[in-house]
Amino acid sequence: MAPMSDKKFSLANDKSTPLYKQIAFHLREQIMSGKLRPGDRVPSEKEIASYFNVSQITSKQALSLMSDENLVIRLKGKGTFVAGRNGTDILHSIHSGFNGIVGIIFPSITMPIESMLFFQVQSRLHVKGYQTLIRVTEDIMEKEVEAIRMFHLFGVRGFIVFPVIDENYNEEILKLSLNRFPHVLVDRYLPSITNSSVTSDNFNGTMDVVDYLLSAGHEHIALITQADSNSNTREREAGFEKVFLERALSIDKKYWLYLKRNTKLDDEALKERIKSFLRTYPQITAVITIDTVLARLVYASVYEIGKRIPDDMTLVSFDDPKLPFVPYIEQNIPAIADKTVEMIIQQMEGTYAPRREIIPVTFIRDVRYPSPEGL
Repeated sequence: MAPMSDKKFSLANDKSTPLYKQIAFHLREQIMSGKLRPGDRVPSEKEIASYFNVSQITSKQALSLMSDENLVIRLKGKGTFVAGRNGTDILHSIHSGFNGIVGIIFPSITMPIESMLFFQVQSRLHVKGYQTLIRVTEDIMEKEVEAIRMFHLFGVRGFIVFPVIDENYNEEILKLSLNRFPHVLVDRYLPSITNSSVTSDNFNGTMDVVDYLLSAGHEHIALITQADSNSNTREREAGFEKVFLERALSIDKKYWLYLKRNTKLDDEALKERIKSFLRTYPQITAVITIDTVLARLVYASVYEIGKRIPDDMTLVSFDDPKLPFVPYIEQNIPAIADKTVEMIIQQMEGTYAPRREIIPVTFIRDVRYPSPEGL
């Protein structure tokens, strides 16, 4: 609401109705008519006193009455605001133990692992008394930058950022670091910037998988991964290389296939590339995929070239692709969510001390879903 004018407003000459009740009635009419809407700021005690030509004690009584009627929410140091219609709006949350707003920025929530992580982080923050603002960036850097700037305008106290897949330089994340503004990066980290981050143990998880495959007698192991370079990709590649180095084996990176998937519409074209790759190198007997989407594309491609899993090809994925006989690396989503929320609250309420947390993963080897006919 715009500030009240300097013009005085004359209340009704009704000595039977106290002045503060008359003021409350006038403001109530403004709310009921829609001139003041949920979330709008109500004039201050001083502004009301000047407008109605009364004392601030009277204006305070008027606002207190409206607060008792749940028409407004009074926030210390912030002002008085119109409450929602049913008592379920964010302002009522503020009134009852609200600790602030946290901005959560995701590249996407299309894969089950992303949806689970998003839900668990948000739920834990709500339990702790924090509201959340959410933005999905569609893996576009400009949208990530825009989201950080926009959330600043909304007065968030901290950020939880799942950086876009292609981790190019982001000046807004750098500013968060330089200004020591509470923020935690999740799932990936930016090596050139000092941030708090929570990631899975991609390096050792990949080592476990490669060691398992080599021990099972596989000599030609393919790695099929995202074309974009980020900390997840680099760590998994490094884990792959480390096992070969420890075993004094040479790596032939012609068995590494980099794919870029922007939308589901790309899937048929990607399958054609995978099938061509597998036909070109028929000696490949095992494939590691970097995520569940690629695992499903490889699974379909293997069958379309006339081979079967696990008889002719072993396929291993990061995260559970829900496919018959496909082992996978399981990330500990509850632990990631717990650590993320713990770290952001610590920064907002206590000390800003950036650190990196690495959450152990588990290699799930024995997967025996019944195989549908003709799949």
